[in-house]
Amino acid sequence: MSKTSTITAIILGASIGAALLKFYSLPKEEKDALMDYLKKTTNDLLDNAESTVEKVEQYMDEVKSKGDSAWVEKIYVFKKMFSELYGFDKKYLL
Repeated sequence: MSKTSTITAIILGASIGAALLKFYSLPKEEKDALMDYLKKTTNDLLDNAESTVEKVEQYMDEVKSKGDSAWVEKIYVFKKMFSELYGFDKKYLL
């Protein structure tokens, strides 16, 4: 594994760990609201699968265009993609 891949894996792992800790510390009502939102949004994305696939392909093309050493920029592309796909009105985990 290259140095940049290792650093990226550490950053992503830490982000996931922090999000899980925050999720499990939320009150039950907020956890339920977040899960309902995620389920509804995911179902909407699946209902519009063709549009969703097109959006994801555009972001993947953007990631590929960044080059092998631009891992920070790639993370920002993924953040932008998930923000567009799941754009929360309320910040549950931050």
